[in-house]
Amino acid sequence: MNTIKLAQKEIPVVKETDVIVVGGGLAGVAAAVAAAREGMKVTLIEKTIMLGGLATAGHVCVYLPIDDGAGHKVYGGLAEELLHICIKYSYDNLPDEWRDCPESAPVEAGRYMTNFNIPAAVLALDELTQNEGIDVVFDTVFSEPIMEGKTVKGIVVENKSGRTAYMAKMFVDASGDADLVYRAGAETETLKTIVSHWFHELDFNIMKKGIEEGNMLHVTPLRWLGLVPSGGAGDEKMDLTTDGTTSEGVNEYIRLSRGLALDFLKKHLSPDYCMISMPTMPQFRMTRRLIGSDELKYDGEYHIDHSIGCVIASLDQPATVYEYPYEGLITDKLTNVLAAGRMVSAEGRGWAIMRFIPACVLTGQAAGTAAAQAVKDGVTLQELDVKKLQDTLEKNGVKLHRTKEMEGNKPARRAPGGEGKRPEQPEIDRFCVHHEKDDNVRIAGGEH
Repeated sequence: MNTIKLAQKEIPVVKETDVIVVGGGLAGVAAAVAAAREGMKVTLIEKTIMLGGLATAGHVCVYLPIDDGAGHKVYGGLAEELLHICIKYSYDNLPDEWRDCPESAPVEAGRYMTNFNIPAAVLALDELTQNEGIDVVFDTVFSEPIMEGKTVKGIVVENKSGRTAYMAKMFVDASGDADLVYRAGAETETLKTIVSHWFHELDFNIMKKGIEEGNMLHVTPLRWLGLVPSGGAGDEKMDLTTDGTTSEGVNEYIRLSRGLALDFLKKHLSPDYCMISMPTMPQFRMTRRLIGSDELKYDGEYHIDHSIGCVIASLDQPATVYEYPYEGLITDKLTNVLAAGRMVSAEGRGWAIMRFIPACVLTGQAAGTAAAQAVKDGVTLQELDVKKLQDTLEKNGVKLHRTKEMEGNKPARRAPGGEGKRPEQPEIDRFCVHHEKDDNVRIAGGEH
């Protein structure tokens, strides 16, 4: 590759603060809120113009179950709070039995999950971060870390003001793609991601039925084109995977996903039909993740002494409950950077488990809390008193360890690997997706 040399420039420092969070998805929001509630001055850097990440800009607007499918709540704290914030100002299909945040509910009540309206969720997240005093910087792309040995002193970003720098004591990488930890020199792993395309639509016939039922979810259903995580329609007919860690891969994803949408639109061209929304970011699942000081080992140890909370594969019923280690958020190569969201340290199918919204929010809350504690105690993340962190998380609603009731859940039958085939898996149908005859098509939302 040819290279060029640019003249060195002085980059203005915009701000010095306690904690910087890179990425404003739900994991990043949770990290920022958690740190702010512990008394930190927090700056949240977001590359788009809205908070929520994949859940909003990516149109993956299904807050998957935070219960184990056997009637027990697994995720408390911010994972539960953000579920309710996402439905604060618009429609939902949350079962009434879970509405008041109980610890358990009858299995017949259904799962503790909900669909949500994207604009309403974005506005509610704006309100939350504003109320918590978080400095959110939109339309700003993280470029590179400013390093001093193993410590990140600041980050260089780019936006309409040009290249500027933000300095902080602690950092949370919630970029989804491990951009900060990777560019800071941490060890990472990459994986090709499947291609899909989600959008809302209007169809007169479906709309009439939804109006008759008084169900907004049925009036403007969410359509899903492309592959489901378990494989599915179209995966033998075309290559619907790409690398989400390069510009070429991102553009390939956009080309493939929009090609699916255009093909669908041509096939369903009608004066009674229209697409009414489009994702404004690629809907990546697993792209690049941290190889941390520890990791979630699927089918490994269930009890973790340094657990920062319980996690599940939210679509399993019942779902096996695992505990996630604090050391999965950090690496020995960086003294002051934590990972949060789908890019935390996990192997095999454990990686797929950690990409679900509830797990992302859990790790965000833990990362933000740990960052605040490290600042207050004047220690590196490796020196952090994990018991003290656990006490704070537990006080704030996080379930650190499995209960005896959760221990009876047996692992669902799965093929080995990350997002492997699931030959006996009706859960996707049951929770958020309806299969149609068309190749590469799913409809998400409602009680199909």
